[in-house]
Amino acid sequence: MLDIMVLFKVVKSPTRLPEAIVRQIENKILLGQLKPDSMLPPETKLMKQFGVSRNTVREALRMLEASGMIKIKQGSRGGSLVTRLTNEFIGEFLLKALRLSGVSGANLYQFRLVLEPSMVEMLAKMYIDPELLSEMGKNIEEVKELSKANEVTGYRNMDFHVLLAMATGNPMFIIILNTLRTCLDVITPIVKIRPKTQNDTIGHHQKILDAIKKQDPVKARRQMHKHLVQLYEVLQKVDRS
Repeated sequence: MLDIMVLFKVVKSPTRLPEAIVRQIENKILLGQLKPDSMLPPETKLMKQFGVSRNTVREALRMLEASGMIKIKQGSRGGSLVTRLTNEFIGEFLLKALRLSGVSGANLYQFRLVLEPSMVEMLAKMYIDPELLSEMGKNIEEVKELSKANEVTGYRNMDFHVLLAMATGNPMFIIILNTLRTCLDVITPIVKIRPKTQNDTIGHHQKILDAIKKQDPVKARRQMHKHLVQLYEVLQKVDRS
């Protein structure tokens, strides 16, 4: 069994020491070597393992608490408690990573082209909550109205994809699609697309929904792929303009 009292290494980093400590502890948490509700070693042991002062350890712990990775409990039985990572926290962490890593619109659509056709193919073979199917239909109608009013529809269009993720019941799909929706304006420009492209998007969404209802995985996959390829082509034109 891994001894959490000897997890860490002396920090010798050109970056600020507290940040180097934070990275080590975050990695151990994300890799599951530090479990939810477990306690980090006491400050004195952390000082020895990292080879730093008490103030440096405390600053690192404050940074971890501010990010939601740990909770610092006061009192004689206190210490630094590893928190449970909720879907919301993981989504925020993923969003930060996307922003900092320089992910481009092309990177995003390449990823979506692999992920989402497979997701809807799977959905077409599953039982889907009728309430979610109804929400998807309502979303399509709302986008039609926004399009008629010449309003930007990017976020509402992305809501359709989030609803598809929710229908899988798989937290991974839900976290990823929610995160992609949140960072839509960060990675890809939110623009008013041409009426034909907007009508095509509405049509693709309707055909995807119909294929899922009819349990036609081949058509669902084909329509999602066609839809995302068209959006990628639009994005390339925007980038060149």
